[in-house]
Amino acid sequence: MKLIIEQSKLADIIRAAYLAVSQKPTHPILGNILITAKTDGTVEAIATNCNLTIQITTCAAVEIPGSIALPAKLLNDTVANISGEIEIETKNHNCTIIHRSGKCRLVGANPEDFPAFPETKNPIEIRIPAKKLQIALEGCLYCASNDETKLVLTGVNFDIHRNKWQLASTNGHKLGLVTGTLDNEYPEAINFTVPSKSLTELNKIIATCEDNTICNILISQSHVEFSFPNVKVISRLLEGDYPKINQLIPRSFEYEFTLEAKAFESALKRVSHLAERKQKIVKLLWNIKESQATLHTEATDIGEAFDSIKMKSLPGSGKNDIALGLNIDYALEGLKHISTSEILVRCNKPSHPVIICPVGGLLNQLYLVMPIQIKGESSKGDSEAEQTSHTTEVSTATSTTELEVSAETLEIPPQKAKAKTQRAKKEKAPV
Repeated sequence: MKLIIEQSKLADIIRAAYLAVSQKPTHPILGNILITAKTDGTVEAIATNCNLTIQITTCAAVEIPGSIALPAKLLNDTVANISGEIEIETKNHNCTIIHRSGKCRLVGANPEDFPAFPETKNPIEIRIPAKKLQIALEGCLYCASNDETKLVLTGVNFDIHRNKWQLASTNGHKLGLVTGTLDNEYPEAINFTVPSKSLTELNKIIATCEDNTICNILISQSHVEFSFPNVKVISRLLEGDYPKINQLIPRSFEYEFTLEAKAFESALKRVSHLAERKQKIVKLLWNIKESQATLHTEATDIGEAFDSIKMKSLPGSGKNDIALGLNIDYALEGLKHISTSEILVRCNKPSHPVIICPVGGLLNQLYLVMPIQIKGESSKGDSEAEQTSHTTEVSTATSTTELEVSAETLEIPPQKAKAKTQRAKKEKAPV
């Protein structure tokens, strides 16, 4: 093989293919990138970890076609640190790279040992604008589970029906859902789940695409291919039935508020420093009459914090004040992945799911987080606080999946409850 190529072009395809290389390959050949030069003047880079495969092409002056498998990290580092026009020549699995200030030689591997490129047989094709797919991925990926014991929850679920499509993910405590419309209609429902690790790398590639790029998605029984101009990303699919996401989302809401996303995020960050380190709970009091939300956190050995922000109750919303508890980290994570300046918060009872949606935006997006039930202190003031574990679990064993929540209490810690009891006794004592 012999070719001449610009360093920037070669570096781009190597960088993209390198996303599919595992840090700990299960086989030595998987630590390589397969470089192939073709007679039509194109150069192709392929890398795989058996779950994810990336193929990307560019143009070059090919004198002698051929292929070679080269160590991925060494190749990436070498090409990234040279500039200008590069001449590449291979012989007996050795690759010589000549640049304007010198040359180097890399020992490669037999390209015939490289795994075959997976093919999608009899695929179903779907076309989605790359920009919309990127927004949908960013609105879902952070909600996917890391628990390998529930493998299907470690992916993002794609659901297409007629001219509507949606992406969803959940780890049992939080849920991300993004929906949009398609130009074509599909009479039969299409449902598949892609590993979140594959989609994370796909999202990095989409970020380099032009805004008007169209992504062709080819779905087969065991694989899915995301195809862009000069780039193909192929991932295996996860087996198993994904939870029926739409059954987990309330159909109606008693309370609906709008508020500034940045103001809410800033307030949460300010009070988070005085929250209990393990549970990081914030109590939110929505004051309807004053159009104000008050945030309160408390830590026994540090202190407490209050903060407030303006909010607006929508017409038809509940007229009574409502208080609910949220995990601060979960709330901040949801806000981080909402790009609009204003958000809509929807809720019912303090123990029911809380929905956070962007106001406006290119796609319909929502973030569901389970609240933490707040218990006030005992009216007598002499009972010690109890804390029960908060577990939100998505069950995939049945067809009617539900979020099951056991209450987590936010009470006065034992030391403080006791102190209040002693003060109460002193106040009642005769002078």
